[in-house]
Amino acid sequence: MMLINPKTPRAEIKMNLPKPKLVSAIAMCVFLILFILYFWIPVLNPVFLDWIPAIAIAVLPLFFTTLLNKYIKYVYAFLALWVLIALLVSASIFRAKDYRNVIGKVNQTEFSKLVSPVRLDQIPTVDSNYAAALAEKTLGEDFALGSRVTLGRPTRQMVDGKLYWVIPLLHSGFFKWLANTAEGTPAYIKVSAINPRDVEFVRQVQGQPVRVKYQPNAYFNQDLRRHIYLHGYMGYGIGGYTFELDDQGQPHWTITLFTHEVGVRAPNPVKLLTIHAETGKISEYPLIKTADGFSDEKVPAWVDRIQPAEFILTQLDWWGKYVRGFWNTLFSKRNMLMVTAGYNIVYGTDDRSYVYSGMSSVGADEGTVGFVLSDTRTKRTHLYKMSGATEYAAMRSAEGKVQNYKYQATFPILVNLNGLATYFMPLKDSAGLVKQFAFVSVKDYSVVGVGETIKAARDDYQMALSSSRVGNLAQKAAEEASLTGTVSRIGIDIKEGKTYYFLSFTEAPGMVFIGSSDLSNYLPLTKAGDLLSVKYLKTEDKEISLISLRNDSLEPASQAAPAPGTE
Repeated sequence: MMLINPKTPRAEIKMNLPKPKLVSAIAMCVFLILFILYFWIPVLNPVFLDWIPAIAIAVLPLFFTTLLNKYIKYVYAFLALWVLIALLVSASIFRAKDYRNVIGKVNQTEFSKLVSPVRLDQIPTVDSNYAAALAEKTLGEDFALGSRVTLGRPTRQMVDGKLYWVIPLLHSGFFKWLANTAEGTPAYIKVSAINPRDVEFVRQVQGQPVRVKYQPNAYFNQDLRRHIYLHGYMGYGIGGYTFELDDQGQPHWTITLFTHEVGVRAPNPVKLLTIHAETGKISEYPLIKTADGFSDEKVPAWVDRIQPAEFILTQLDWWGKYVRGFWNTLFSKRNMLMVTAGYNIVYGTDDRSYVYSGMSSVGADEGTVGFVLSDTRTKRTHLYKMSGATEYAAMRSAEGKVQNYKYQATFPILVNLNGLATYFMPLKDSAGLVKQFAFVSVKDYSVVGVGETIKAARDDYQMALSSSRVGNLAQKAAEEASLTGTVSRIGIDIKEGKTYYFLSFTEAPGMVFIGSSDLSNYLPLTKAGDLLSVKYLKTEDKEISLISLRNDSLEPASQAAPAPGTE
């Protein structure tokens, strides 16, 4: 039997367990990291900066521990150094050329090759604010629904070959969302951009109820941004939220993922996501960069916008600003251009949407040197050089034409009217209702036509053109045509003290030609049966403004025109 001596020393086992204060600090760090990732949603990419304050906050509890305090100081020093370096490598003083090239190649083009001649029945007369007001009125007819939802931002989209404003219904608050998490909001509204009486409340698509579950006004996992972020897109910037309909009328959100091209600035798209508004299914489409923009071959045709307008306008500003480098922006400012205030979306001859904005010289308040049209899918950008008026100058000119009514002009749409670049804008009263329409020449904003209908405004504008310098200048973008024929009818209309003549020719049935005595002193003497030689810009319209006229029956025989006919 073995005896144990009570005086024999016992072996002691020492374990270096973390101190309770350190364990609590680590636990708090883990909690902060999860909290920040879920609620703050920082972009985890070195070309962004919002991850830096996120890390600074997440490790803050460790700063107050004795063991790790000195290491956390190094972390903060590194973060501060990173911000400093990032700002230096992004500074325009070093990267002016890179900023200018972000937009890509800017092509010079002829206006009429990109913007088709306008059809009176296809001119958008409903702007975003008016569409929202019409949708609000329609929503107000359903009191039960109107009390728990609000309208989202209207998006103009081509749907089945027609232009509509598409407006989602969104949750009006946290408790409204909480009561409808399973169903979402039950509809969207379509408002025709052409006809304000065409408003459709869409509750069902293909016999199935509409449910908009994933949306910006939802919370937690149904929040649209968080839904994208937690599905593998933590390293991308998320922007360009657009509500669009596919070919079957199903609602989707189209989202642009972007990174920065110049240090931590200059956002540029790299991917497009489409998210089904009910199921949350995410479809990804890579954007392949080309010499003059991006390839959109893999993106569904129903998607109208990939490139956010805000990105395009900022990049156009850089393109015009850094034309001669950074130092030119501070001193001589030679050849510098800037984007005019405001922009619009127009549709081209290819039925694609374009961001439109004027370009003006730096320091010029009223005039433009041209305008740009940038494809919202591919970012292919076209510059049309032409001196003229800015959009706001044109708006003031139109308002001055009806100043006794105190109507306000909406931001104009660029249209092609008989080959001439023309601003079109509805005129609203103080209640926001459209009362009249106006056409204003881009080249000379004193040439204005207004009327209670689009046709009346167009006629008034054409008569103003026929007696103006602008109307007599042939545009390179439009092909000139001539006609020698016999007058079959002639009529007179007097507006604002000016006489306009309406002519029809035997050789051109169904067409009406408009001119003033400024074209020829012989026009007031013209009667049916006279032989006239006229010139005009080719157009599909049936009512045409003349740019020159000669009465061959009255003028000397030595200047007589060839035999009747068209050329």
